Amino acid sequence: MSKRKMKILAATYLTALLTALALLAMVSYSHLQVYRRQAGYDAARAFRQTVDAVDTLSASLEKSLYATDGGMCGKICADICADARAAETALAALPFSTLEHEQVKAFLGQCGDYAYTLCREAAEQGFTAAQRKTMAALSDKAGELAGLLYAMRDELSSGELTMDSREKRLANMERQGTLLSSAMGEAAGSFTAETLRYDGAYSEQDKPFNEPADEARTRAAAAEFFGVPAEELELIGAYADGSCNSYLSGTQTACVTAKGLLRLTDSRLVDEPTLTAFEGKERAGEWLEILGYQDLELCGAEQRGPLLLCRYAPVTDGVRALDRSLLLTVALDDGSLYALDAVDLERRGESYDWPVTEAEAREAVPEGLTLWQLGRVSVESPGGIGTPCYELICFTRQGETVTVYVNAETGKQQEIVI
Repeated sequence: MSKRKMKILAATYLTALLTALALLAMVSYSHLQVYRRQAGYDAARAFRQTVDAVDTLSASLEKSLYATDGGMCGKICADICADARAAETALAALPFSTLEHEQVKAFLGQCGDYAYTLCREAAEQGFTAAQRKTMAALSDKAGELAGLLYAMRDELSSGELTMDSREKRLANMERQGTLLSSAMGEAAGSFTAETLRYDGAYSEQDKPFNEPADEARTRAAAAEFFGVPAEELELIGAYADGSCNSYLSGTQTACVTAKGLLRLTDSRLVDEPTLTAFEGKERAGEWLEILGYQDLELCGAEQRGPLLLCRYAPVTDGVRALDRSLLLTVALDDGSLYALDAVDLERRGESYDWPVTEAEAREAVPEGLTLWQLGRVSVESPGGIGTPCYELICFTRQGETVTVYVNAETGKQQEIVI
């Protein structure tokens, strides 16, 4: 074949290739436009669902002002929980996230959590005057938020606002008109969670008093634990309130307070296990003695590869405080202390009354379960409050373990663990 024919053939193939690439680009661009339109429709639908869910939430909260019997109060609490979760889900589907966006989510979460904590109590005796007052305040705030969202929905429909895109922020800056995220940030920025005191996740709890830690004392305590001169330790951090200092020695970091070692972490790679889980538990008990901990009872152990995680609870007058546990991790390659977390152990310690007797607690065991062991414990409520309970460890007919916790103050089931 001559050089001239080869050039013609190469030019023909190149032309065909460029034509195919051009067609492919056109098809891809067409598909991209379809995807963009679909994404825009989905975002607009998510915003409409957000508006409707917040409006429904406001109405459900307002209903609490007129409910008189326990059954209706319980139903309203369930409706508020469902409406709040629906609003959070729809809000999460929007193609943007801002600080104000997160503040609105926190407010919605607080509404749902507050109603959730009232479900059992309200279903039995209705709402108290204080609870109705809180519901009214939340309803007013939700109604105000719904009004703002309705106004933004109308502006979005009229073209005054433009829906954000999930593409890079530069693309959003080039879009015409004010973005919905900006309008929402300006209008809804004040919708932070309310200051409420109740037994729930969004409750304002009293902050514990932390004794200031003297740097010289904490350094000396850390040096004694590591077995190295104090001057060799590197101070790598401190709590803002000055109650804890962190020191680095080799691969280990120790956080020390005025009371002693609070937390320990190790970054070394652990080799293959040479100790069994049983031997690891024995070694964990030895470490407790070395660290000076007393009156702790092993209440759970889990092996994760070459590590054994042990959970201990303090025991006072026969009561195991499951809400004040200590976590200790042993490396199964050499039995060394790999991690320690005594934060929960230090934070509180309550004394309880036990008006419900053991005999009355046994009555909470349902049919189909066989009671094996009963003990006294304290567990943590959703709001972080210690609650005295009877722990009833039971077996099903199939031999599976079911643990029922009975509130020692009310005689009702507090929690069921399977």
